Amino acid sequence: MKHIVTINLKCKIKANQAWDQIRDFSTPHKYISFIQNTIVLGRPSGGVGSTRRVFTKYNYMDETVTNWEEGSSFTVKLHRNKQAPFPFSAATFRYQIRSINKTDCELIGIFTYELLFGIIGIILNHLFLGIIIRFNIRRVIMGLKMYLNQSIII
Repeated sequence: MKHIVTINLKCKIKANQAWDQIRDFSTPHKYISFIQNTIVLGRPSGGVGSTRRVFTKYNYMDETVTNWEEGSSFTVKLHRNKQAPFPFSAATFRYQIRSINKTDCELIGIFTYELLFGIIGIILNHLFLGIIIRFNIRRVIMGLKMYLNQSIII
């Protein structure tokens, strides 16, 4: 069963300025608190097929771009050794920017996932995994908002 978590936040930055920042495929460790470093693997760094490796304190995960809409969004498939990270059987994250007006935009994070373990996975998602996942996706988008707000000051 497919699950979708969507987090939207308004940000006081022009959409094109926000895009210029998030399209830099090497920066997620600057706005995601639980990521310590990022390495872009191969070329190109941006666009379909681009892959980056993100490192946490104890592990790493690869993110490969499966969809790229210049100026507005990209989607990454989360994997390690061609498999979704545990406890997922599939997982993608979509970064999206939508213009609200001349000075503001909306940051949108869409995490789509399927869990292992069939009905047990569905129950675990309902009981607590879904809450943890939603909390972490909110952290990502809130961190991105803070990062973007700092970038316009610098």
